[in-house]
Amino acid sequence: MFSYEKELNKEQLRVVYDGEGHCLVLSGPGSGKTRTLVYRVAYLLENGVSPSRILLLTFTKKASNEMLSRVYSLFPQAEEKILGGTFHHVANFFLRRYAHHLKYSKNYTIIDEEDAKNILKALLKEEGIDFIKPQVVQKMISLSINSQKEVEEVAGRFFPYFKEKTLEKLEIIKKKYEGRKKKTNIMDYDDLLLNWEKILSFPEIKKEISEKFLYVLVDEYQDTNALQNKIIRKLGSVHKNILVVGDDSQCIYSFRAAEIENIISFSKKYPKTKIFRLEKNYRSTPEILSAANAVISKNSMRLEKELKSVVPMGSPPCVFSFSSPFEEARFVTKKLKEYDLKETAVLFRAHYHAVELEMELARQKIPYILRGGTRFFEQFHVKDVLAFLRLFLNFYDEPSWRRILLRQNKIGEASVTKIIPQIFKKKSFQEVFKEKESIFSLLSSPGKKSLEEILQIFLKAGKEEISEKIKIFLNNFYFKYLEFSFDNARERKSDLKKLYDISLEYKDLEKMLSEFSLSEDFKKETEREKGLVLSTVHQAKGLEWKNVFLISLREGDFPHEKSTEEGLMEEERRLFYVAITRCKENLYLTHSCYGFGGKSSALPSRFLRESFLQENSLENLTEIEEIIEDEDLWESF
Repeated sequence: MFSYEKELNKEQLRVVYDGEGHCLVLSGPGSGKTRTLVYRVAYLLENGVSPSRILLLTFTKKASNEMLSRVYSLFPQAEEKILGGTFHHVANFFLRRYAHHLKYSKNYTIIDEEDAKNILKALLKEEGIDFIKPQVVQKMISLSINSQKEVEEVAGRFFPYFKEKTLEKLEIIKKKYEGRKKKTNIMDYDDLLLNWEKILSFPEIKKEISEKFLYVLVDEYQDTNALQNKIIRKLGSVHKNILVVGDDSQCIYSFRAAEIENIISFSKKYPKTKIFRLEKNYRSTPEILSAANAVISKNSMRLEKELKSVVPMGSPPCVFSFSSPFEEARFVTKKLKEYDLKETAVLFRAHYHAVELEMELARQKIPYILRGGTRFFEQFHVKDVLAFLRLFLNFYDEPSWRRILLRQNKIGEASVTKIIPQIFKKKSFQEVFKEKESIFSLLSSPGKKSLEEILQIFLKAGKEEISEKIKIFLNNFYFKYLEFSFDNARERKSDLKKLYDISLEYKDLEKMLSEFSLSEDFKKETEREKGLVLSTVHQAKGLEWKNVFLISLREGDFPHEKSTEEGLMEEERRLFYVAITRCKENLYLTHSCYGFGGKSSALPSRFLRESFLQENSLENLTEIEEIIEDEDLWESF
């Protein structure tokens, strides 16, 4: 017998001992939910439940492996007998046995995203709308499946620029895509869930599977979508032992179709639900949790829960304001030197919020690891704009010409290979435009039109300042290209607005491009070193650090400017809650009065006021002045 009382607190013990029936475990950050789940499974095994009658569903393979390995360390005899894993892993397990009911052979193959894009690319060409990139259609179909909504409804929120006729064709493509997959005996990742739910719609299969599993346990329930929720309901339909663990205050993935309503309405859908609250936090100081509790209390769509710290009192969170993001970056960089970088992270709402900091860290030769993304100046779309600019510096820059020409409609690799030697016979954009007929002869009619349009953009931007060059390129071509090429066009546009902001600081194009290049060269020297973590808040969920800097806390950045118009303010607030609860001891929150386009009108984030976090005292402000006046910090920019 295990001594559960020694291993668990009273809140956790209640879940372990009394987790029969429909149970909702509201688990705050740092409250030991994994430990609770592991010991609940151990308790079931110790009380004679066969491991084969337990189903454990998680969202990541890492979480699944961690939980199962801990269970097996307690019960080695149960090893590999519990069915556990991600939703997709478990779906595949069942489909190998039952897919023939859907007219699939059991030896179906699972295609990856690249294979799916290739199929969709061919279908888009068949329908005559191949100006839309397959990854956009793939994302739209995926959201439609996981949210259990029509393509048109999904497009209304995520892709509002699509016209009605285009949407009608996309609906046709979705049906053709489904037919082609079935015909060739293949499934993509979304099909695994969709087809699992379909086989559970057969009464005899539903009965067989739901009778087999006496206990169904689900981790991170707040991240489930409509389709996953249907599956869970069917799995627990016989024994009615569904235990879900989650935190409505950490539901931050609606853009992936996660539905907060699943956890909010769990007790309504299952009337005899037992609700457990894990509120003891073993991670953060009371001062940090006080701010977290205050800000999340402003949400109307939430389940009551209050985090309580079990660690000693510490320093209050520090809030600092600056006149510009460059000043903010210098302060953060200087302050970072006071801490062990391996125990420190800088978090932000979106990647483009950290670009000034990335540049400053490179100048100060401070190594860092960027989680969940490519460094700012190495991103595909940023490199496209820089390629456009480089051609004003060096007309014969072949990689840049190739990059820009390949973005044009109906101009492919073969055409570019023929076009570039012809361009290099000229000496300027004006000369290319005047004598364009020799190049036009190498292109189709749509290709000619595309080439003429981009040449006119070069001519229009020629004599303008750097920032105006960028604006002309974005507004006359590149923003539209992004909309039809990427499922995250909005985020990419924000990155490029940030690039525009940075360009306002420069008058010399050669100097700007050189500094950007040197900033990226720094990666080659430090990418293998362990050090400071830079991360979006989304990527930081589930992690923790002793010291956390949360930057760019101004209205329009965090909360994001789109959150008000889309009614997503509560999710933004949950995201802020996740951000500050990553910190154990030392929390710094910074912002600048600097908006897009160099406007000094950005207000501090409302979340600072809502969490009762105030600007620091005069004593601290004097400390800031001393830091930012330090000569070694003010290197030439």
